[in-house]
Amino acid sequence: YLIKYFADSAGKKGGEFYTPAEVVRLLVQLTKPEAGNTIYDPTVGSGGFLIQSHQYVEEQGQDPNDLALFGQDSNGTVWSICIMNMILHNITRSTIENGDTLANPLILDSGQVRKFDRVLANPPFSQNYSRANMKFPNRFREWTPETGKKADLMFVQHMLASLKPRGLMATIMPHGVLFRSGKEKLIREILINDDVIEAIVSLPPGLFYGTGIPACVLVCNKSKPDALRDRVLFINADREYAEGKAQNRLRPEDIEKIDFVFTHKREIPKYSRLVSRAEIAGGNDYSLNVRRYVDNTPDPEPEDVQAHLIGGIPESEVAARAQDFARFGVDPDTLFEPERPGYLAFRERVGRRPAVKPVLEAEPALLQVFAAHSAALEDWWAVARDDFSGLNNGKKLLQLRNELLTALKSKLIPLCVLDEFKSAGVFVNWWQQIRYDLKTIISTGWHNSLVPDDYLVAAFFQSEADEVETLEAQISEGQSELAEAVEIAQEVAAYEPEENQSVTAAVIKKALKELIDDLAGSTSESARGELSALQAQDEAIKSIEKRIRDSRAALKSKADELALKLELKRVGGDALSAETQELIRQVDAQLAKLDHGKKADKGRIAALKRDRDILEARMAETDSVLAAVGGRLTDEEARQLILKKLYDLIHQELDRYLNVEKRALIQSVENLWDKYAVSMRELEAQRADTMKTLDGFLRGLGYWG
Repeated sequence: YLIKYFADSAGKKGGEFYTPAEVVRLLVQLTKPEAGNTIYDPTVGSGGFLIQSHQYVEEQGQDPNDLALFGQDSNGTVWSICIMNMILHNITRSTIENGDTLANPLILDSGQVRKFDRVLANPPFSQNYSRANMKFPNRFREWTPETGKKADLMFVQHMLASLKPRGLMATIMPHGVLFRSGKEKLIREILINDDVIEAIVSLPPGLFYGTGIPACVLVCNKSKPDALRDRVLFINADREYAEGKAQNRLRPEDIEKIDFVFTHKREIPKYSRLVSRAEIAGGNDYSLNVRRYVDNTPDPEPEDVQAHLIGGIPESEVAARAQDFARFGVDPDTLFEPERPGYLAFRERVGRRPAVKPVLEAEPALLQVFAAHSAALEDWWAVARDDFSGLNNGKKLLQLRNELLTALKSKLIPLCVLDEFKSAGVFVNWWQQIRYDLKTIISTGWHNSLVPDDYLVAAFFQSEADEVETLEAQISEGQSELAEAVEIAQEVAAYEPEENQSVTAAVIKKALKELIDDLAGSTSESARGELSALQAQDEAIKSIEKRIRDSRAALKSKADELALKLELKRVGGDALSAETQELIRQVDAQLAKLDHGKKADKGRIAALKRDRDILEARMAETDSVLAAVGGRLTDEEARQLILKKLYDLIHQELDRYLNVEKRALIQSVENLWDKYAVSMRELEAQRADTMKTLDGFLRGLGYWG
C-alpha cells in the first residue's frame, strides 16, 4: 500500500520501482507458481512479482515458505525498498542483489547463471546497454544495438537463459519488439524457431506509471505441450479495462478472462487465436504484431442516409440490438412504433431524449431481471453462508473460494445478462474486499472487530441513531434559518459590508447593536419604529442561535451516549470498569496520604472526593448502560452481522455489474436517438421558421420593407 502511494505521488518516476498490482497479478496467474519453486525477477524493483507469487501460493493452500525468491536491481534505493518490502511481508527466503542484471548477473549457481522454475519481470522499457565488461555473454544468441534504446529483447534473452528446461517465464514488453526490423527481427526468428513463445497478450493502454508506450505480455515456455507445438496463442485484450483519471487498470474480470483463455487455449473471435509458426514466418515475415492476427477493431457504426434525410429509425439497426433488449426481456415495441416500411419511430412516451432512461428503467421486464438475479444470489447465499460458517473449523480458503465461484457462476450465467467472465468478476471483486476478513475468521473466529459500526447501529441502536439524525437535521435547518435571518437583518439595517468581508451572524449582531444604541434615546415615532424593527431582527437571530446551541448540546449528549453504547456492545464493560476502578484506587491512595484534620489539605480532599463520586457514577452508568444494551455482543450475534455484511457486499457488486449492462442498453437506445431523432427535413423546417422569425424582427426594426 505504501509503495503504491509513493508511486502515485511520484507519477512518472513511480514506474522505476512499481508495477500496478493488477498487472503483477495477471503475470502471476499466467505462470501459476507452486510450493517448491524458485522464482526470479531480474529487474525486481520493489518486489511486487515476488511478493504476489508468495501470496498466490498461500491462496492455493500450499506452503509459501517453501518458495525461494530471488531478485536483482541496479538502483540502490529501489533495492533497499525491495528488501524492506520483503521484511514487511514476513518473507524470509529471499535473496535480493544490487547490480546491473545485463552487465553482471549476481545470482549464480556454481559460478554460472542460476536457473529458475519461474521468471517474472517488468524490465525498464527502451533502455541502452553496454557490452563492455559484460559477464556471461553466452546468455545472448544475438545482440541488439547498444544505443538506440533497444535493450528490451536483451532482457528477454537473459530471462530465457535463467529459465529451467521445464520453467515458465512471463514479462512485460513494449509493443515495438513484436514488429521492429533489424537485430530485433533476428531475435524474434530465434525465439519462434526455437518454439519457446507460448503466448503474447496485448495489454490496454495507460496501465503503467510514466509511460504511454503500448505494452504486451510475452509468455515463454521451454517445454510447450504437444498441442501447442509450432503455435503461438495471441490474445488481444487492449479494449477491456477500467478507465481512470491518471491511469487505467485491469479489472478482475479482465484478468480472469485472459487467464482462462490462456490456460484453456480458447479461441474467441476478435479476442484470441492460435497461430501457426508457418503463418508467422511465411505469411507475416516473423512479425508478432498482435493486431495482425487478432483484429479487435469495432464494426463501423451504420449510418442510414434515408433516415438522416427524411426521418425514421432503420428496423435493421433496432434488430441488431435485439440481443441487448432480450437480455433484459425488454420488447423493442415498447419504445418504437412502425412509421413506414423498413423504418420505425420513437413512441410518444419517448418523445424526448431524456425520457429514454426513465422509460427503460421503469420497464417491468427489466425490473424482473434484476429481481431474478437477486433471487439467484439469495439461493447461492443460502448455501454459501453455511460454507462460511465452517471456516474456523479448518476448511481451507482456496477450496471454499473455488466452490463458491463455481456455484455463483452456475446461478448467474443462465440468466444471460452477465457472461462467464463478468460473473466471475462479481465474485473476484467481492473476494478481494473480504479476503482479510476471512483470514481473521480462520485465525480468531467471528471477532466483533469485523462488525462495522453501522451494522451494530442498525441491529441494536437504530432509535438512538434516528435521534442523532433528527438533531443534525435540526441544526442544518437552524443554520439555513440563521442565514436567511442575517440576510433580512442586513437589509433592515442597510448594512454595507467592507470589501472581502463575510456578513456573519456575529457581524450583523454587532451592527444591529450599534444602531439600537444610537436610537435608544430617540423619541420620534419613526425612530421608535425603526428601533422596534432592529430589535426584532436582533431577537430573531439570537433566538435561532439559541436553538442551534441547544440542538448541538443535545447532539453531543446523544452522540456520546450512542458511542458509549456501541463500545459496550462491541467489547463489553470489563475494560472500562477496570480502568475506572484503577482511577478510584489512585484517588483513594492520594486521599490516604492527606491529613483530614489539616486545614491546608481540606481543599485537595474535597476535590478528590468529587472526583471519586464522578468515577463511581461512571462505574454505575457503565453497568446500567451495559444492561440496557443487552450485554456484550455474543459470538453468534457477531457471526450473523458479519455474514450480513458479506452478503451486502456481494449484492452491491452484483448490482454494480448489472447497472453497467443496463447503462449499455440505455446508451444504445440514446445513440439511435442522437442519430435519427431529427431528420434533415426537420432541420430545414426549423431553419425556415427561424429565418421567418428573424425576417419579422428585421422588418419591425425597419432594416427592410
